[in-house]
Amino acid sequence: MRNNQTSKMTALAMAATFTLAACGGGGGGNSTPTPPSTPPTPTNVNIAPQTSVAAPTYSAASAQSAMFLALNSYRSQVGVGMVSQNTNLDNAAQAHAMYEQVNFNSGAITSLTHTESSSNPGFFEATPYQRSIKAGSAVNLWVGENIAADLSATGVQATDGASCMQAWINSVYHLQAATANQTSVGLGYAAPVSATSPFLYCVADFGVVSSPAPTNASSYNSIAYDGGQQIPVGTIAHAPFAGETGVQLAMHVESPNPAPDIATPGRPIMVRVNEQLGNKLTADAFQLTDPSGAVVSARIIVPSTSLSGSVAGATADVNNELESGVAFLLPLAPLKANTVYTVTFAGKRDGVAVASTWQFTTAAQ
Repeated sequence: MRNNQTSKMTALAMAATFTLAACGGGGGGNSTPTPPSTPPTPTNVNIAPQTSVAAPTYSAASAQSAMFLALNSYRSQVGVGMVSQNTNLDNAAQAHAMYEQVNFNSGAITSLTHTESSSNPGFFEATPYQRSIKAGSAVNLWVGENIAADLSATGVQATDGASCMQAWINSVYHLQAATANQTSVGLGYAAPVSATSPFLYCVADFGVVSSPAPTNASSYNSIAYDGGQQIPVGTIAHAPFAGETGVQLAMHVESPNPAPDIATPGRPIMVRVNEQLGNKLTADAFQLTDPSGAVVSARIIVPSTSLSGSVAGATADVNNELESGVAFLLPLAPLKANTVYTVTFAGKRDGVAVASTWQFTTAAQ
């Protein structure tokens, strides 16, 4: 029923710009991830990707407004549908952003985490799901969470919020989380408080209604496969999206690391198919070529359950966090600036062929 992901950040990693902790499909910040389970027969009405949503109530100059607009712009162009503002999730996300800031700055916690301890100041509730319930959400709203912390705050909230979103999409697990089947989002932001507490904190809580409701701690950071926005069967959603420009050259630091043996990976490339029932995507071919036609050295990463049936040389996700309908191509080195790249993917969704070819252009630096 659920799709599990887990990430945490150490204090050492916080020295880097934009450290990330993701949980868009589930998994607690300090727990061991488990493979996605096969969900039961659907009991929910699913919807097609939405092309419009109500205007949010965030202040136009706020970090939340910038995150909301950037998230929906990207989701729309990827083809997975726009998400609506959820004020209950806003309250839960804001509470957790403040908890992260207070306790990381004081040293009470040493890593970004999706869980809260009742013994720490600013405690709201232990998990994203429980925080959502406390904020007033229905019990069958599944919740997954992305977190980012940055040392390079600009002091301009709109810029900071857009940068948080950019960091999330320039990764593996966070990109997967930001482009899943959720229908709503709540956003939180904590600005730097002083020269000795210079980090900003962004939190995105993603929601999708699905029955049955989460029933145990392992599903309290989860987005259910069933329910929410489902892309058409037989189509491929991908990021970078077709014609995207300004694509960053290298992957943002992410923990756990999807490729710990690669020193400086290039921008991750994702494909995803409809996975309403946990449908499995295998990769027959997945490559990136530069304008000369040369193939860029890269690693194909698939869920462990998709390794059998995928092309020789594909590797299983070492952290067991990829959804069953998702695959990634991870360049072994940063991409070249101002370059038009071509991506070719061919694979099978539960044995039925799917394929796509598209181009994107990298940023100047």
